[in-house]
Amino acid sequence: MMVPMNRSLIFAIALAAAGVAPVRAETILPVTNQGALARTFALPELGETQVLARGDHRYRIAVDWTNEYFADQNANESLVLDGETTRIAFGWRESVAPSMEIGVQLPVLVTGGGILDGAIENWHGLWGLPNGGRDQAPHNRYLYRYVRDGHTVLDVDTGTVAIGDAELSAGWQVFDSVAVRGMLKLPSGDENELTGGNAGGALWIDYDPFQGAPRWSGFVSAGSSFNAKSSVLPDQQQQWVALGGAGVGYRLWRSFSLLGQLYAHSQLYSDSDLKALRREGVQLALGGRYEFARDIALAAGFQEDLVTNSSPDFSLHFDVSFR
Repeated sequence: MMVPMNRSLIFAIALAAAGVAPVRAETILPVTNQGALARTFALPELGETQVLARGDHRYRIAVDWTNEYFADQNANESLVLDGETTRIAFGWRESVAPSMEIGVQLPVLVTGGGILDGAIENWHGLWGLPNGGRDQAPHNRYLYRYVRDGHTVLDVDTGTVAIGDAELSAGWQVFDSVAVRGMLKLPSGDENELTGGNAGGALWIDYDPFQGAPRWSGFVSAGSSFNAKSSVLPDQQQQWVALGGAGVGYRLWRSFSLLGQLYAHSQLYSDSDLKALRREGVQLALGGRYEFARDIALAAGFQEDLVTNSSPDFSLHFDVSFR
């Protein structure tokens, strides 16, 4: 004689078999402003609204391939930002107590000329977007030069392979939908090569407004960072920087989620009439995540600058996370 099964159990089994079990979506593309002049600042990745469960840990390898171009001048200033960076970051996070985790991230930077220059120009041409003078500049050039009042205050024209600034992080789950996080940036990079080399720290809050939703998730984040004085434009560098962001994710099916988010910060430099130095930064990132198994996932996306010239106009992101 068969024993009747609970209806909810039958429903759950049927959903799992169909591959649409009500699993919560994940929402974060770990991206920030990848501009060369932004490496002076502690700009943390936002949106991790949940700290790791007790006894859990995560590893991540992330690659950001960024191309930037800006050239402008006025009566007192002349600025060229032209180059490409591949940033490979190795990260680890570990639960160390109930509702608390710590982490570390170490980036390796490969800087040089822009092999994406032609592809970006063709993309802009396809959609009728302006190139901002990019098509008038030499391809595969690496040049960061700033002349102010007749004095050259920044001049870097040789790429490198180097370690960037290491980041130490911690997170506390203060409510089910709210995490408070902090990050300390160590000056392990080199200011002269624009790979970092400046200490800083950040404190922020990640809030999940979709707490409990089976397919939707998201975040709203806000905080600030404080940065030591750097040798990169020290007279114009802002030490306090406001941070903010928001994102949303939707799980299309059990293994795949669509992701979209905004990352914003206040202006990084002051006392300039050039857009690249005086504007706030706002970046839009779009992508997705595919979970091969419970313990491994691949995320990919691209990033564009919504406030033009204040951050790189194109960046590709890939990361693999596992436990």
